[in-house]
Amino acid sequence: MAGLVAWIGASAPGLAMAYCDEADAVAGAPAGRPALPDTQAFSASELFDGPAQGDGMTQLASLAREAVQASFDVRGAEHGSRAARQDLRQVEAGKSPQIGVNGTLGIGQSAVAGTTQSVGGVGTAGVNASAPLYDGGRLDALKDYRQRLVSASDEGVGNARERALREALLTVIDRNRYRLQLKVHGQQVAKLSCLSRSIEQIVARDRGRASELVQARKGVRQAEIARDEVQSLLRQADARLRRVVGDNVAPWGAVGVPLIELPALDGLLAQVNDSPEIRALRLQAEALDRLARANAAEGAPQVRWQVGANSARQAQTTTHGWNAGLALNMVIDDGGAVNAAASASRERAEATRRAMESGINERAKQVSTFHDAARSAYLRARHFAGVLQDSDQLRNATFEQWSKLGRRSLFDLISAENEHYQLRIAYINALHDGFSASAQLRNASSGLLPWVAPELAAVPAR
Repeated sequence: MAGLVAWIGASAPGLAMAYCDEADAVAGAPAGRPALPDTQAFSASELFDGPAQGDGMTQLASLAREAVQASFDVRGAEHGSRAARQDLRQVEAGKSPQIGVNGTLGIGQSAVAGTTQSVGGVGTAGVNASAPLYDGGRLDALKDYRQRLVSASDEGVGNARERALREALLTVIDRNRYRLQLKVHGQQVAKLSCLSRSIEQIVARDRGRASELVQARKGVRQAEIARDEVQSLLRQADARLRRVVGDNVAPWGAVGVPLIELPALDGLLAQVNDSPEIRALRLQAEALDRLARANAAEGAPQVRWQVGANSARQAQTTTHGWNAGLALNMVIDDGGAVNAAASASRERAEATRRAMESGINERAKQVSTFHDAARSAYLRARHFAGVLQDSDQLRNATFEQWSKLGRRSLFDLISAENEHYQLRIAYINALHDGFSASAQLRNASSGLLPWVAPELAAVPAR
């Protein structure tokens, strides 16, 4: 949503905190000084931890590196990619000459018509080499099959990295949400405690207002309960984040800033086919097509050339020999096994394509859903900002009428304060709902990594 960053810093409020004048006077605070440090609680610098913490894209790239480095799933996918490369090398070696040696050593005896002819040591030695000459294209098809599996496994690495970043980013967004909520609840507790201290001084002079002190203390306790609940959620988010990125947990307070700008929906839908998951499925289907060709070639004549030489010695006799020629192997009838294997591979290829089409359709639905969710969340945040300005004026006016004119009850004052803080929490939630939806929106399209850290999206050959 273009321009929302500027709007956060401008209209999302430099909200002035109501003065707790009566309490300040009782506590000896200087006249005219705000009792609580919550002015401009929603300025851009505070919401996103300020420029000192680094810009949002830099923080996103840092988070991506930490998440990828700490992910066990990524390590496992990388091992799988290396294994696929070794499988390819194994197939490539099948076209090279295979050279072998053999030999025996022992003792023996030969006899003719019961008469011993020789007794003594026996030894043989030989060397042979062979290589395929014609196989109906089987090895070439197997090589193509393995090459596509290597590419698919590389996409699997990219997909694992994408999942690691998505999990880390959503966890950071939740943690930032709770950090801001905790700040607001802390300010609410401080403000209501200020009012409670004011009532204590009033009750000391007018016992007839003791019920107001009970009401004020109840409000403080309720605010403390809400604060403690959020503090617990923040601890849990911190623990989850450490499991995702390890102990090197940075603030990453500005990661939401780049997520405010929503790309065009049509462009995102067009990029769904470029996601690592979809590319991997496409490559797997192509690989299975090649495997079907390799299986079909099993029924073709298999021709190999071979050469060999050998030497043998028995007793006092030594012999030498060599051979060269072609070896033919052809299956006349296999009961349909070759055709069945080829058909099975083709069916698996079609099944993978259906899975790819289903994945594209599902991702397209997610993109549309998350785009609408992010847009709606940011619009809610904009509306909450306007309501917050009205709420700030209302609570200040209520405080003035209660403290100086006696025209409003303490119940009215506490209600106005609680409503204001609840609106601030709702504003935080709307913004972070937008951040979360925007992150999942990019993840459902071509992915977060090409946008955040392109060097991690490309898997180099190894």
